[in-house]
Amino acid sequence: GACAITGCINAVNWKTYGIGQQGLPTGPLIILVHIASTNVPFTSESKDAVASIPDIEREITLALQDLGRDLKTFIQRRDRSRQTEERARAICSIIPEIALKVAETLELPVPDTSPIEGQIMRRLVAKKKTTDGIVSISVSNYTSHAIDITLYAITQDDPTNADPAPVFIERVGEDYSAVWKLRIPAADVWRTEYKGTGRGSIDIRGIDEKKKVVVDLDR
Repeated sequence: GACAITGCINAVNWKTYGIGQQGLPTGPLIILVHIASTNVPFTSESKDAVASIPDIEREITLALQDLGRDLKTFIQRRDRSRQTEERARAICSIIPEIALKVAETLELPVPDTSPIEGQIMRRLVAKKKTTDGIVSISVSNYTSHAIDITLYAITQDDPTNADPAPVFIERVGEDYSAVWKLRIPAADVWRTEYKGTGRGSIDIRGIDEKKKVVVDLDR
């Protein structure tokens, strides 16, 4: 409490930067402050606190405020991405169900709902879904141009029997890490399947975060 660093952190209004706590944040947040000097004014020989010198406090506060603005931008981007994923999850799960029920009612074949998803998304959409012990991963390119990406899967299932097979597989403990290098033309869909329970996660890299949606229908 007697340290200038702790005092400056406590004095910042963190709610301004998207942290829902007043005063000293308790988490989930870690703040590291480094003071580079050949003569840091510690309050004691144990060097466990920095003296409250106005010039030092001002520089610490300015640095914290600058980082706070970056933190706010990150939180807003994360929340928008989360909202986009939730909408995509709803679209990818509800529209096919509606199509199935309507087809059953009218006694007609189940229509392909991909064009509808594409009109709504206009992004690169990666989906994972497990049905009857078969894990299916698809990547749909709803943009207007071909895209080169890397698909990552961390799974408890052995993906060596995947078709198409990954270009890289590594086992880490009880999990497998699998990688596919893909080039997907505009308005095209890539798929792979392997036996398993669907436990794990997927992600795609090589594309702007704003232009991709990752949906895990097994969650």
